[in-house]
Amino acid sequence: MRRGNNSSCLGVAIAWFLLLVLWSMVGSTLALPFIVADPESLPASKQPGPGESAGVYGIPVVAALVVVLLASRTRPHQWWVFLARTASLVVLAWVAAAWAETKADAPDGNYSTFVPLMAGGVAFAHHRALLWWDRGGFNGGRRRPAAGEVWLAMVPYRDSDTVDKHYCVIMRNRLRYAEVMQITSQDKSHRSDHIRMPNHGWNDGSDKEPYIEVGLPARRVPYDDFISDKPKGRCPKSTWRELRARRPESEHSDLRKAWSEITRQVDRLKRRA
Repeated sequence: MRRGNNSSCLGVAIAWFLLLVLWSMVGSTLALPFIVADPESLPASKQPGPGESAGVYGIPVVAALVVVLLASRTRPHQWWVFLARTASLVVLAWVAAAWAETKADAPDGNYSTFVPLMAGGVAFAHHRALLWWDRGGFNGGRRRPAAGEVWLAMVPYRDSDTVDKHYCVIMRNRLRYAEVMQITSQDKSHRSDHIRMPNHGWNDGSDKEPYIEVGLPARRVPYDDFISDKPKGRCPKSTWRELRARRPESEHSDLRKAWSEITRQVDRLKRRA
């Protein structure tokens, strides 16, 4: 029994050592701009070229993207989420590396080992934070629904506080609830605010296509009111495109509103020119 305990402790120690080495390598890559020689301290004949400079700053960005992709694999995300997460990791890692460089100013240059450790620690914490958030975060460890997925939930009626079990499509995540559009098996062919929704990808066993509301304000469903622990499937692409295109103007994201305003101002300047 004692031999088994010793082997177990040794295995844990080796695992932690390998983990430290791995994240130190990640930190070295992220902190590359702080590890290489400062161009201002080099003679003119040894100044790095454009390609070398691009590599020094581009390689950390690629490394940050890989860390983000590995941490974000538990649920689908839109492209801008990956960009935002990558940018946040790069900024945090460089801030940590800059702080470590100022604190560990040993004359023999030993700070070069402290800088990647700090950047690697930030990368590890960032990775764990993303995993925690995507796996439920404040939702008690239950995976939060993602935009574009079909889930079974207790969806509220529009004209009362009553809720009923329905499939729904997730339009957007909030901190404590999700904004959804309800799916119904009732015939809504006479309604302009409903469209047919194909069964492909989420309800392949049914021959009858349901209807889903469109162009209406999204309903709010608290995460505790989702019945299942995983999605039924993905919303068909054609339906998802129409749901997004016909969202009420008040529900467009702030980023989309800002971009629309920018393009409108650019078009106005072009007409004046």
